[in-house]
Amino acid sequence: EDANTAAEAHRLGLHALNAGNFKVSLSFFRKALKVNPKIIEYWASYIEALVGLERVSDAKSILQKVRDRGAKKSALDRLEQYIALLPVDPPAEKTQALIDVYNQGSYQQVIGQAKTLLQKFPNAAELHNIQGAAYASLGQLDAAIDSYKYTIEIKPDFAEVYSNMGNALQKKGDFDSAIDCYQQAVMKNPDYAEAYSNMGSALEKKGALNAAINSYKHAVKIKPDFAEAYSNMGNALQRNGELKAAIDSYKRATRIKPNFVEAYNNMGNVLQDTGDLDAAIVSYKQAIKIKPDYAEAAFNLSGASNGIFEAKYWLEQCLAADNSHLMAKLNLAALRYYTGDVYNFNDLMRSSLKDHPAMRSYAWVFNLPELPELYFHRWALFDRIVEQTKKSRPFYEFGVWRGEAFRYLIKNYEKGYGFDTFDGLPENWHEEKKGSYSSDGQVPTIDGGEFIVGQFEDTLPKFFSKSRPVASLINYDADLYSSTICALNFTKPVIDRHTILIFDEFLINRNWEQDEYKALNQFCLNNNCTYEVLAVSFFTKQVAVRLLGI
Repeated sequence: EDANTAAEAHRLGLHALNAGNFKVSLSFFRKALKVNPKIIEYWASYIEALVGLERVSDAKSILQKVRDRGAKKSALDRLEQYIALLPVDPPAEKTQALIDVYNQGSYQQVIGQAKTLLQKFPNAAELHNIQGAAYASLGQLDAAIDSYKYTIEIKPDFAEVYSNMGNALQKKGDFDSAIDCYQQAVMKNPDYAEAYSNMGSALEKKGALNAAINSYKHAVKIKPDFAEAYSNMGNALQRNGELKAAIDSYKRATRIKPNFVEAYNNMGNVLQDTGDLDAAIVSYKQAIKIKPDYAEAAFNLSGASNGIFEAKYWLEQCLAADNSHLMAKLNLAALRYYTGDVYNFNDLMRSSLKDHPAMRSYAWVFNLPELPELYFHRWALFDRIVEQTKKSRPFYEFGVWRGEAFRYLIKNYEKGYGFDTFDGLPENWHEEKKGSYSSDGQVPTIDGGEFIVGQFEDTLPKFFSKSRPVASLINYDADLYSSTICALNFTKPVIDRHTILIFDEFLINRNWEQDEYKALNQFCLNNNCTYEVLAVSFFTKQVAVRLLGI
């Protein structure tokens, strides 16, 4: 009789199940199992009803329950085969609805809905991935990484998740782990252009510029219309000193994406670095034409200006677009000081900003016996200083890198001497790591230029053991205190009252008083001389001086 009762309950449950009445069917299957829990078909039907109710997690736990009851292996095998056929993912329309909510920017809502769905579909890899993306968008990077790790456990070949986890790790500053993730992504999917581009970004932040450039090249080879990868490659090429290649990369980006304001702005920076001011200004203005409130392009235009009032105009435009742009605010106060309006600067000096490195730089300049001439880009400062030099003499440069400044200066002189390792910084400097500004050992070929390769402490004693011609100007672009004081000490014999010294990283940097500034003052103290400041550029951090009493 009990068997008949159980069979009848099971039959009624199947009828309800076939009609889509999962809750009703579940009650009948429970009754059948209560009467006779040894019948495997009853358990299978119970599991099917749970799945119909989207209680996949409960369905899978039933299998464990049956296993714990000591069911026969043949029976367990049948249930496991059935479980294997159950849906892992929710219906496609529910996943798409969640993606739509994410695309609307409702990230907290995504997390809540994903958690609800994951209770029913705990092994749905796409749900964990979307949840991770929502956490990442909210800045909850550890939670995002946990979601991505769980996704990979479920679906080890999910290339997109490796890339997403790499992005989260990159935001945390763990570049090595991020790179490992991107490498996994491209191993899973060799045509994953976005992962190559993201890996390029992590490599660039790590300072591995050549590897970053190669990664971007992979990205654009796979996806020739990948404008962002071309733009990012331009950034890396600029940092690597490959300016012409950088410009080409930005041009490709803007051809693919004509409204790419960041690429136009960055291309303007590189054009300015090459000395092509006219083209740089065109590029900046194109960015502003596309996006009139693009503050950064207006700020950069101030640095491409040829006079105070032009620079003030662009700084005001920058602040109109973004009144929180700190450097625009500080630079504008400095320019106003130059035109006789000292109130803004004095007000800032009474604020917490008085210790900002830019404010410390301005204060040093404003406390000089006379205000030096003010320039906005390195080429204008170079032009003015060259006018004041004896052009029959050669010039010297310490820190050549790829030779952009050397090429510009040599046009005015018959001879130039350049000193560099061409292997980058000999030690860490600010945020730049040892080896930064390397030209990979490539020495430029420039008519009239003679280049002495090696560490200053190794090459300068030998070079200056012979009598050398007195310098017209000396451009110190060694950045570090140690390198600059070494260069100053050995160049003393070629400096007279007509020689002008230009320091390329003198001001504005976070610890500028410990770098070239310190070297100059230490040199003057050691040699019982002083200096007058002829010109400054707050935008390019340059200072030009003439030694007195040398």
